[in-house]
Amino acid sequence: MGRFDGRTALVTGAAGGIGAAIAHRLASEGAAVVCADVDKDGAQRTVDRIARSGAPAALAVACDVRDESSCADAVAETVTAMGALHVLANVAGVGSFRATNHLTLDEWNRTLQINLTGTFLMCRHALEPLVASKGAIVNMASIAGLRATPYNAAYCASKGGVVMLTKALAVEFGGVGLRVNCVCPSSVDTPFLRNFRIPEDADLSLFARTGSVLARKATPEEIAGAVAYLASDDAAMVTGTALVVDGGATA
Repeated sequence: MGRFDGRTALVTGAAGGIGAAIAHRLASEGAAVVCADVDKDGAQRTVDRIARSGAPAALAVACDVRDESSCADAVAETVTAMGALHVLANVAGVGSFRATNHLTLDEWNRTLQINLTGTFLMCRHALEPLVASKGAIVNMASIAGLRATPYNAAYCASKGGVVMLTKALAVEFGGVGLRVNCVCPSSVDTPFLRNFRIPEDADLSLFARTGSVLARKATPEEIAGAVAYLASDDAAMVTGTALVVDGGATA
């Protein structure tokens, strides 16, 4: 018996990286997984890999978390196809390093629209089916939402917002059986991280305090394990928590 047998999970940002790893992990433990991404072809590739593993049914849906109707449609497609929704994992996100005096309003808005407003919109439209199933939301935050990282003002602001959105929802909906938590990773070895470029004139000494004491990056699968725990009945008394998975970087 898997921890998610008979349950449905909707994962945003599921085309690759952490999102794909979470989709695989939940499917491996019995969940029927809906893989949502603005890159539907990428989401379908994740579904195809899940199918080859012999896991339960999986479905790819297009979802741009910046667009409210797209978020609503992704939730509706999930409930229509699977009959219910038990787990929502909000993973879609963007980020970049930029000196704040060079950060454009468009870059600021895009980061907050995807990371924070997109998380809100997915939660908002999933609340009704998740309350009905007494399910769980797991949001992807970051240690950048708990402690500042240099040249990262928009990302820090967005992830700090995710942490507090998580806590607010946990307080508001705990009484009806919905649990809401977030995971705060540090550096994770994904294409997302490898695409970050530090400004050429950056003060590199500011990064000295950000590294894992385990002297390596986390893997997407390790973050997926934390998400699976928070979404499962093993965490039945855990809500409103920002679970730090950072190799001791904030110790």
